[in-house]
Amino acid sequence: MSVEQLGEPVEVAQTRTRGQLPRLLLSLLGIGVVIGLLVGLGSLFLGSFSQTEAGLCRLTWAPCAELSLASVEQLSGVDLPDGTEVVSGYAQELGTLHEFRAEVVLPAGAVADLSSAYEPQGSDGHWVRPVRDPDGHDTAVESTRPDGRTVIVFDERQVPAAT
Repeated sequence: MSVEQLGEPVEVAQTRTRGQLPRLLLSLLGIGVVIGLLVGLGSLFLGSFSQTEAGLCRLTWAPCAELSLASVEQLSGVDLPDGTEVVSGYAQELGTLHEFRAEVVLPAGAVADLSSAYEPQGSDGHWVRPVRDPDGHDTAVESTRPDGRTVIVFDERQVPAAT
C-alpha cells in the first residue's frame, strides 16, 4: 500500500482515556453477584431437598429433618403398627456420630412391642438399649395422650469407639 492510498493524515486531539481498572472492578462485582445468587438459591433448594429421604440425608453430611415410618422402624429396631403417625423425626450420620430422634403416635388401641429392641428401665415407660459409647445413649419413652393414644419418643446418640 502506498501513502496516496491511505489518504491524508488527520490530527487527533489528545484526550484522557479511561483505564481498564473500572471495567475490571465492575466485571468482578458482576461475577461475584452471579456466584452469590447461584450459591444462595442452590442452598435454598438443595438444602431443603437434601434433608428429605428423597434427597441426600443420611448419605451425606445433610441431616434428615423428616423421616418416614419405615425409617423410624429401621433406626429404632421396633416394628410399629400400620397407621402410626410420625410427628417429628431427625437422623444424622456424620463420620462416626450417629443421632436419631423421633416422636410417633400410635393409632387408637394399638400397641408397639418395645421389648424387641429395648429393655425396660423402671415401670414408668422408660426403655433403654445398651450402647458401647460411654457418652452415648439410646432410649425410648412411652406415654399416653389424653385421648388415649400412645406416644413413643425415641432418642439415640452414639459415637462408636475406634476399633
